[in-house]
Amino acid sequence: MTLQPTLAAVVVAYVVIAVFVMIAFTVAYKLWPRGAFQPGSYDVTMSWNLISLVLGFLAAVLGGWICVMIDDQPWATRLLMILIAVLGLIDVAATVKKSTAGSLARGDEVDNRTAMRHARKPVWVAVTNILVGVAGVAVADLWLT
Repeated sequence: MTLQPTLAAVVVAYVVIAVFVMIAFTVAYKLWPRGAFQPGSYDVTMSWNLISLVLGFLAAVLGGWICVMIDDQPWATRLLMILIAVLGLIDVAATVKKSTAGSLARGDEVDNRTAMRHARKPVWVAVTNILVGVAGVAVADLWLT
């Protein structure tokens, strides 16, 4: 295993995942802002949670595909899955911390940046995001190799 192409593949793939997720959520929020939060709060709705899991899976498949295209060695996608799991665990910790704090009141019109900063997803969504991300990369890896 040569480390440079593998690390490049993982970094580029993760950047693609992050950019895809940011664009997808921005578009989804622009199209359906009222569907994102429960009335008067920043607590995310069940439908938005499910949409986020679907978008996360699509992002992970795309990232896995990019990773395999750059470096088709098995360790490349494995390292991408590990990165997704580690960063996902950090997100789980942040979600747990945020869930213990009180929820802020939300007005009717909330811009995208404020919505992202104050959104409160359930802990199970943060945990499931890890599984969905790893599964998406695995699907891309199995599909392409």
